[in-house]
Amino acid sequence: MAFILSLLYVLILSYIIYNSAYLDNIQSAEAIIVLGASQWNGDPSPVFKSRLDHAYLLHQQGYARYIILTGGVGEGESISEAEVGRNYLLRRGAEPDNILMETEGQTTWQSLANVADISSQNRITKVILVSDGFHMFRLNKMAGNLGFIPLNSPAKNSPITNSKMIELRYVLREVAVFTAYILFRI
Repeated sequence: MAFILSLLYVLILSYIIYNSAYLDNIQSAEAIIVLGASQWNGDPSPVFKSRLDHAYLLHQQGYARYIILTGGVGEGESISEAEVGRNYLLRRGAEPDNILMETEGQTTWQSLANVADISSQNRITKVILVSDGFHMFRLNKMAGNLGFIPLNSPAKNSPITNSKMIELRYVLREVAVFTAYILFRI
């Protein structure tokens, strides 16, 4: 019986996560939060680039004044994901005064908790979350728990969405990570 309940839990949560991956409830907010992803020697990876491009487009369309970049320095790296993102957005033409950075987080929860501190200093409560679609369900829950009014806008051109098998792998991983978050707040 426990096996059947566990399987049912995984199937239902996978369905919810997958469906959340394609929901875009974009509207005006005070800031766009871009979740970091890997960087390669100072250049954003294709996944990170798709998130940055999506956030930049939303910013250019006037959805929010600020873009908040997240992501610390990974093992063996000398520059944070947030700094790589900032450099990329500046090359695209973003104004430096409109970019805020969280450079310490090593996990989604750490990054969002650090962004909450930055946001309180700038009176930011309503935010647009930008990441890959599989990430949106957990991001929304975490942001809400931190006091944000979260809106989702998944990156449209992420390489992850090019393959249903890769996407499925990320959704299943997200089931485990979401469950760990609910149980242990990590």
